Amino acid sequence: MRDINDIDLRLVDTTILLVFLGTMRHRKATAVAKEMGLTQPAVSHALKRLRSLYGDPLFLRRAHGLEPTALARELEPKVRRIVRMISETLQGTVAFDPASAETDLRIGAFDYELTHVIPQLVTELRKVSPNIRVHAFPYQNLDALEALVQGNIDFALGYFDFPLGSEKTFVAEELYSEHYVLAGRQNHPLFEQDLNFESIAAARHLLISPHGPIRNMVDHALHLHGHKRNIQTIVPSLFSALLIVENSDFVVTLPSRVAEKNAERFNITHRPLPIDGGTFHLHAVRHNRDAHNPLHDWLLNMIQTVVA
Repeated sequence: MRDINDIDLRLVDTTILLVFLGTMRHRKATAVAKEMGLTQPAVSHALKRLRSLYGDPLFLRRAHGLEPTALARELEPKVRRIVRMISETLQGTVAFDPASAETDLRIGAFDYELTHVIPQLVTELRKVSPNIRVHAFPYQNLDALEALVQGNIDFALGYFDFPLGSEKTFVAEELYSEHYVLAGRQNHPLFEQDLNFESIAAARHLLISPHGPIRNMVDHALHLHGHKRNIQTIVPSLFSALLIVENSDFVVTLPSRVAEKNAERFNITHRPLPIDGGTFHLHAVRHNRDAHNPLHDWLLNMIQTVVA
């Protein structure tokens, strides 16, 4: 890649930037041409200008389409930020109209939010803004915050284990408070009596974790009472856990809303855990550069509505 001092900025225009982002999204020049209302030769010419500008192929031809190079992947969040800034300067004070808006909304969320919040959000968006496309990414906690910093997502949904109010980089809105319950198959003998620390510790637990064993507030509470959770199986996702639990004697710790939402679908039951102060909070977080973005304000309102 050439030194920045050698680049003639007059070669850069919004068309080639949009072609670049479109190619990163679709990986096919024909799809980019159709989306932007350009001819395929025009798209090819724009890509040629980009290659000349950066001294890199940017996209390699493969059997399935165009594969971005390492430099192209590095450039994507930077180009996206430039296009967004240009768009915001052109919007001025024009009110956001969801009925006519056509854009992508990129949301970072993890297992619980992907299964509980995102489906409801997509359903509501289809009613009021059919041309807004939702792209969900499996980010959580620090990974989600880093994706916000890099401009790879617009919002992050979930539980964040640091004081969000003291972090000036982000704007966080609490969606709701939540608590854990213990879930298992219908007619599980454990749920025929009130739960206590002894019975919970003796049960065979299934853990949902994409990164291996973790400790949470349940483990902490058991430890304070001289017990340890008997984890027999670890799976990376919610649905695989529910499928196992409904057909076995395993039990699993879940947020209460998730357990209630899936009780009939997976033929499970649940009980409150005997833990004091076991509440945690779900937030919608965005970068402070988007704190006054009308699209993001509207999306936040939609998210708050579907979780209310």
